[in-house]
Amino acid sequence: MNPGELAQLIELDKCGFLISGDESAADFLLRVEKIRKVYADFELMLADGEPIRLFDLFEVSAGQRILPELAGEAAEITRNLYGFAVSHVPGFYLTRQIGWLWGGCLIGDPDENFAVFLLRDAFRKHKRFLNYRREELLAHELCHSVRQVMDEPVLEEYFAYQTSPSPLRRYLGNCFTSDRDAWGFLLPVMLLPAAELLRALWNPAFPSWIFWILAAVYPAFLLIRNFRSRRLVDRARRSLINAGAKQVEAVLFRCTLSEIAGFAAMSADEADKWITGKCQQSPRWQVIYERFFRADGTGNSEDKSNEN
Repeated sequence: MNPGELAQLIELDKCGFLISGDESAADFLLRVEKIRKVYADFELMLADGEPIRLFDLFEVSAGQRILPELAGEAAEITRNLYGFAVSHVPGFYLTRQIGWLWGGCLIGDPDENFAVFLLRDAFRKHKRFLNYRREELLAHELCHSVRQVMDEPVLEEYFAYQTSPSPLRRYLGNCFTSDRDAWGFLLPVMLLPAAELLRALWNPAFPSWIFWILAAVYPAFLLIRNFRSRRLVDRARRSLINAGAKQVEAVLFRCTLSEIAGFAAMSADEADKWITGKCQQSPRWQVIYERFFRADGTGNSEDKSNEN
């Protein structure tokens, strides 16, 4: 890869356009071009002033747009932690009736290369709603918008929750990786009152203790799985640091699950050799190496020359 092409890929990486898997540079640039066209077309529609219905679920308009300076609060978090600042994904305040506890979310269609993030309207004038902070929610959802190209849900919430200032949320965030986990946690808890009522009013011998066990088993499973996932990332982190990573969280964010598992089992020398070999064939790893191994720790390369 010539220096000019690598520099172009690095700039796109800084803007939150990640190369996926073993995607070639040409395929990546074509994908980015399509993504930018989709968002440019959306901006033209938004400029007309009429509400736009998205995904047959809700409407957005220019008046509901989250101001760029507010999105900049989140960009500072993701830039410091993962080395990117997204500006192309639009955000809107959702004004229709929503759940009492709902704070925000990202919704999109990866096949269409389009997503928007939504915040509760209360954040328009306030930085905090319940225990949510506006910049934390934005940073969390922007991590999803960037890493969704990896199509790997196992550690998706782990990386998104690392943007939180709360140690508890950072630790427990990856417990729930799918809707199935939420239902597995809630259903036994919701059935407990019914089981106790049946025992009290119908059959004193009814084994309601079974439901207490069920209510404890799935949370225990989630905690154990979360612990194992965190331990895997921690081992990979140590290996990458010893191999010379200067911004290791940004490196991990751009790794596939199989790569993280691989680094967790490697020594520093093995990881260094693997990375050197991968850089000869993978544009993704050329970008990672140039930004976060050869760089000064902020993602800015010390030596702009390219040896590949």
